[in-house]
Amino acid sequence: MAQRVVISHFFNEAYLLPWWLRHHREIFDHGVLIDYHSTDASVEICRELVPHWEIVSSENATFAALLCDFEVMKHEQRFPDAWKLALNTTEFFVAPGLAKMERLMLQHDLVGARLPGAVMVDTDPDNPPDPDKPLVDQKATGIWEDEMDFKRLAIPGLTFPTRSRLYHRYAIGAYTPGRHSSHLPRQCNGSRDLASIRWYGFSPWSNAFKARKLQISTKRDSFDVKNGFGAQHQADIAELDGRWAKLAPLSAALRSAA
Repeated sequence: MAQRVVISHFFNEAYLLPWWLRHHREIFDHGVLIDYHSTDASVEICRELVPHWEIVSSENATFAALLCDFEVMKHEQRFPDAWKLALNTTEFFVAPGLAKMERLMLQHDLVGARLPGAVMVDTDPDNPPDPDKPLVDQKATGIWEDEMDFKRLAIPGLTFPTRSRLYHRYAIGAYTPGRHSSHLPRQCNGSRDLASIRWYGFSPWSNAFKARKLQISTKRDSFDVKNGFGAQHQADIAELDGRWAKLAPLSAALRSAA
């Protein structure tokens, strides 16, 4: 069976990383974790929870979307025969039918599957999650992106389905900016029943989570700011709470099938 490799990048993610690492170490054989020069305990957490994975310092001083994708793909290329997935720390890969999905792709000579995504929105923010229990079990309410009216919501950064990450077996993902889509041929649409991405963009809605969202704007590259990449990260606390308030009434326990 081919190796499964996850590649992710992080900056000061000490709040989410313990949940993320414990979740994904059960799925992937190997991980490459790209540290964007964190100043908190993120690196130490990685070393403790996944000592057999790689932790590498980013070659980029700031977070530049295009250069970030390029760096991710350079690491992907090191594992040409593996199944690969590139994730943010807010993205949790839930894959009860992963082996079946891989088998179907091999049978049909497909290169990758576009995984359906859900925006996770906390509907019980006064009940903080237990750090020692899986986050996906405790905070399980959200909205499937293919059921969202993006135009009506009018939330910066949520203008189209952006969490449909590519699970693939090519040397690189050949991504468009932000890795929201790919130029690779022979892709298929994944099934919610087999695998999906849960994006914890608005969950858990705690002060610690909001603080990690607010810090991201300080790492944006000037080129990105000028050209509108990552505009969703430019927000104050009032704006963030306003976005959550729009989404919370739409959030519910996720159904598997459409």
